[in-house]
Order: sequence, then C-alpha cells, then structure tokens
Amino acid sequence: MKKYTLAALFLVASMSVVSAATGAELSLPVNIESVGRLKYMVSAKAGATVVIYDGENNEIHREGIATQKMFNLAGLSDGNYRMVVFDIRKNVITAKSFKIKTEVRRDIVAMN
Repeated sequence: MKKYTLAALFLVASMSVVSAATGAELSLPVNIESVGRLKYMVSAKAGATVVIYDGENNEIHREGIATQKMFNLAGLSDGNYRMVVFDIRKNVITAKSFKIKTEVRRDIVAMN
C-alpha cells in the first residue's frame, strides 16, 4: 500500500511542476517600448512572434524574434495599428495599440 501511495505522491508532485512551468511560460517578461519617433523595441523570450495589424484587423507584418527586435514603423501610412506578441503556442502574451498621424505645422518667421 505504501508503494502505491508514494507513486501517487510522486505523480501529483510532477504534475505540479509541469503546471508551474506552463504558468511561468505564459507570464513571460515581455515588453513593447517606444524608443523614438515611430520606433518600438519588443523584448520577449526566444520563439515569440510579433504580428502587426492595421485598423481593420488585417495582418500587415509577422516576424519571429530571438530576444529583442526594433520595429521602425515610419513606412506605415496614417491610421490605427495594433502590435501583438504571441508565445510559441500562439497565445497572446501582450499587445499595444498605436495611432500614426501626420501633422503639418505652419509658423510665421520674422525676417528682420
């Protein structure tokens, strides 16, 4: 009887370890940070995928990253966008929405 009890305890303990590892994987330290005009640095665990969607939820870019990747968004037209980071199992880890808007400014400059 003790042999079966010990085996059952071992099984429960190993399931707890697997469960803890899965939970840790889903709460990876991921960061999407603005690092300049129209530039975002994405930091994530290797195997993460970054997808950029336009305002109509069309995928416009997909790229796997090692640990860090700088995204220069200067080539995008004005509009609303969303950057989503997926883990290796295609679960959403984090997302950031942003808007690109071109502004034209006019100033009067005195000549004398």
